[in-house]
Amino acid sequence: MKRILNLEGAINLRELGGYPTKDGTTIKYNKLLRSGDISNLTGKSLAYLKKYGLKYIVDFRSNDEQRNWADTTSDFYKIYSDPVYPLKGNGDKLAGILNRNSYNYLGMIYQSVVLDAHGQQAYKLFFDLLLHNDQPNTALLFHCAAGKDRTGIGALLILKALGVDDETITKDYLLTNLMYESDHEIDRILNDKSGNQSVNQMNMTAADLESITSVFDAIEHYYGTFENYLDKALDIDADKLAKLKAIYTTNDDN
Repeated sequence: MKRILNLEGAINLRELGGYPTKDGTTIKYNKLLRSGDISNLTGKSLAYLKKYGLKYIVDFRSNDEQRNWADTTSDFYKIYSDPVYPLKGNGDKLAGILNRNSYNYLGMIYQSVVLDAHGQQAYKLFFDLLLHNDQPNTALLFHCAAGKDRTGIGALLILKALGVDDETITKDYLLTNLMYESDHEIDRILNDKSGNQSVNQMNMTAADLESITSVFDAIEHYYGTFENYLDKALDIDADKLAKLKAIYTTNDDN
């Protein structure tokens, strides 16, 4: 199955199935999609997604973004509003203490998101919805505007929870750079002149290795292990983690 799904009206839509895990399993196909803006899906694209099994959409965009570019609606899936921004906790302060000028701007934003109480609440809801996607032949799509930052963090969290190694997670994140011809294209499609400036700056910054590795560093520094972060920040204990793996991974090589 193709990694990049070029559906009309979708930006940066990608399949997450097929990635190997450290447990010797692979991520199931037709269960997880990551994407950017999906406000202009065509009838042909909707027909594809219905056949794919799409049932849940998680929208990480701000309330303003959701009002200005509402997701395409249909009767075969439900849309859940789950804004990551604006941050309301102390994530910026925690990231600042950790950084001391050691990370770039985008890396500091990413660290703020995963350390901030509101950011964690957004991804906690994301994981709750992932747990509800437990029926055969049903899929969940999560997205933001560019499909890079808020979505990239979401992909990092679920892929790492399922046992995908950091190198593979990073390569998946960097695939976004292949999806846009230029910064001007991102600006034309996504930049909300009246919206949150942190969101705009994220959208206009290319995906890079340092930014994604900064998330691993922040979690390790403040939580010790990723499993502890899942438990303490996202309320994913060992039992829920086992359920996630049962839902999204398979021993079948096909």
